[in-house]
Amino acid sequence: MIITTTHKIVGYKIESYLGLVNANQVIGANLIADFMASFSDVFGGTSGAYRERLDVLYRDVTNLLEQKANSIGANAILGVHIDFDEISGKGKSMFMITAYGTAVIIMPEVEKLKKIERYDVYQKLYNLAKFKEAGVITDEQYEAEKSNIILSHEASIAKEIEDIKTENEHKEAVKQAQILSQQLAEQREKELQEELQRQEEERRQNMTAIEREAELRKEKEPEIEEAYKTFLREAPSTIIRVRDLLSTNVVSPQEPLRRLTINEIMSASYESMELNASNKAAYNIGLLLKHGQVAEACKYYIDLVGDDNIEEAKSYVYSIYEMMVFKDQKAFERMAKNLIELKCLGKIDDAVLEFSMYAVCDKEIASQVVDLL
Repeated sequence: MIITTTHKIVGYKIESYLGLVNANQVIGANLIADFMASFSDVFGGTSGAYRERLDVLYRDVTNLLEQKANSIGANAILGVHIDFDEISGKGKSMFMITAYGTAVIIMPEVEKLKKIERYDVYQKLYNLAKFKEAGVITDEQYEAEKSNIILSHEASIAKEIEDIKTENEHKEAVKQAQILSQQLAEQREKELQEELQRQEEERRQNMTAIEREAELRKEKEPEIEEAYKTFLREAPSTIIRVRDLLSTNVVSPQEPLRRLTINEIMSASYESMELNASNKAAYNIGLLLKHGQVAEACKYYIDLVGDDNIEEAKSYVYSIYEMMVFKDQKAFERMAKNLIELKCLGKIDDAVLEFSMYAVCDKEIASQVVDLL
């Protein structure tokens, strides 16, 4: 390999530029101290030890530079620069030598037979053939003269043929080097993408559950929005089907509420239901309505708020019923938005649970409602 500080090489032409290559060598503080000790040679009239060590460093970094250029298919390095630097800090010193240059593919400049010379040969052979046809020379003379003409130019012809072969070989070498360079570039790009993917995976693994959910929600936002728009277009027909499903879940308490007396409400007991105090009041009242215990639902409300206003209790209990069967379409649309979001996030079970808790229905009905969205 040719390594030079110049940007061209006499007798060669550059076929392809493969890019910048560089190499570094770093020396520890002990070797620097040895270098400093070698200055004593300078004062004595020689610096042999110092030069020898620098020559070793120079050879090492040049060899490393050559290896890097070889690895990408280059056969020469142009414009080579070599720098020496000291790195100091925190009481430590290092000595660094850096070499860099441009990796290229070169090929010899081939001397070709000049066209004028080639055409001169053709002309001589043509004239000779004409003389033969005209009977100016015999067949034997023709063959002898033709051999003399070819022989006189044999060296030039052989050289041109050899040069053409050499040029073709170099072209093939350039082609292969370009292919290698492209393959290396593609490999580096692939490795970069794999590294970015690995870093992204590592970042995701280090994220908290809340952060992962927030990121997933952000990614799914367009899908959620589109699904909700589709739902709104079909909401009037969807709410009818949902109400039909819920009609089997709870019977309207309107008539029983109208007939209920104060005594019936105050004497009612909901203890047999074993209601969970940690549940929301609306859910417990919904459970009572689901089992047809209207008076007990009113009594639960009165005990909860500590006020024996019967009409207020009846009104609240009926409002819970309306909520359970989604009398208000807007309320259903608000609920549907939450359910659609959970579906898009892949949380089907959470959507079913949320609806079953809101409408106080079993999971089978809730699952059918979620499927409608």
